[in-house]
Amino acid sequence: MKDPTTIREFRSKDTSGVVALVLGIQNDEFHLNLSICDQKDLTDIDAYYRARGGAFLVAENNGGAIIGTIGLMRLRDDLGVMKKFFVAADYRGKDRGVAMALYERFVEFARSKGLTQIILDTPSAAIRSHAFYRTAGFIQIERSELPMSYDFPERDTLFFQLKL
Repeated sequence: MKDPTTIREFRSKDTSGVVALVLGIQNDEFHLNLSICDQKDLTDIDAYYRARGGAFLVAENNGGAIIGTIGLMRLRDDLGVMKKFFVAADYRGKDRGVAMALYERFVEFARSKGLTQIILDTPSAAIRSHAFYRTAGFIQIERSELPMSYDFPERDTLFFQLKL
């Protein structure tokens, strides 16, 4: 059963909720041992996402808690990186619809800005995420196939690409 969820643009007051969600999933679920220092984009979302022509969206439950995030970091006019796509454990699954709602808004924004391809990096341990990406049309690529280099936390990483 779907809970009322709002998908909206990030606001500065969301910072602590975003950081708690992202670090909690990265470290408690995937044991990546990442800190806020490893992810400068989380310390200044406006500068890393919106000021460069991208976006950062959040999913908020009816109680006002941040339950999902997704960011579009624009690398060039035609190319973006999907970053920080996380959904709280209690809100995952097709029946909840949170991930798909975030993703659809993300793609809508990317297309509206003229992007023709999206790439992403993801830990190899995030198997459920990989299934979502494949279902959404992403194909797995090798690091050498990335159309452009960009910063991401070094770990056991897989790469995916979506042509819009």
